[in-house]
Formats: sequence, structure tokens, C-alpha cells
Amino acid sequence: MPDSDTLIRSDLLEKIQRKKERLDAHRPLPESAVGKLRDELRLLHTYHSNAIEGNTLTLQETKLVLEEGITIGGKSVREHLEATNLAEAYDLIEAIAKDKREIDHTTIQQIHEVVVRGMMTKYELFVYFSII
Repeated sequence: MPDSDTLIRSDLLEKIQRKKERLDAHRPLPESAVGKLRDELRLLHTYHSNAIEGNTLTLQETKLVLEEGITIGGKSVREHLEATNLAEAYDLIEAIAKDKREIDHTTIQQIHEVVVRGMMTKYELFVYFSII
């Protein structure tokens, strides 16, 4: 049953807190470990977000596209763009957070432009730019 202050079940929340305590015991983490964690989270976010939307790249294929710039035979240009664009948007969001920039409509539009770069049809571009 969810706690009244959160949507996470209390047993899961306790498990997360125990894991965080274990992680905190190792702080400060070496820069190499932080970099590997960041890269892994970026990859997993990109893969899972795109998979939800129907992208058929596997996790390993997504990794190759992002890390090696390799194109995967039998996969569309759109699927490759979805992976590279979303990873770039992830980096942009990290930079925005690091710089403590305000999130406003312009920031949201910048992120959106990165996500859809190269994928919008002429009609979609017309509609998009006619409403902003």
C-alpha cells in the first residue's frame, strides 16, 4: 500500500533507502565510476524511452549507435535519429540542470528541437513553427 506522502510502496522505499545508504558509504565516488554510471544511465534512458515509443533497436544496438556511431542494418534512419537525438537531449538536460537554468517555454522548445531534429515532416514543421 502506498504511503500517503509518496506513490512508492513503503517496502520499496525502504529498499531504495538501504541501497542509497550503501552508495553514500562509498562517497566520494571516483570520477571514473561517476562517468561510467552516467554513461550507463544515459544509455538505459535512451533505449527504454525509445522502446516504449516502438523503436526496435536492441539495447546492444543502441549502445553501438551511441558509442561507436555505427548504423544497424535493417533499422530505419528514423530509429537511429531517435537514439542519437534522445541521447543528445539527455546531455542538454544535464547541462541545463548543472547550470541551474530556468525551465521555461524556450528551454522546453530547445529540448524538443533536439529530440525531433531531422524527423519532422514538412507539414509538421509548418504546424510547429506556426504555433510558436
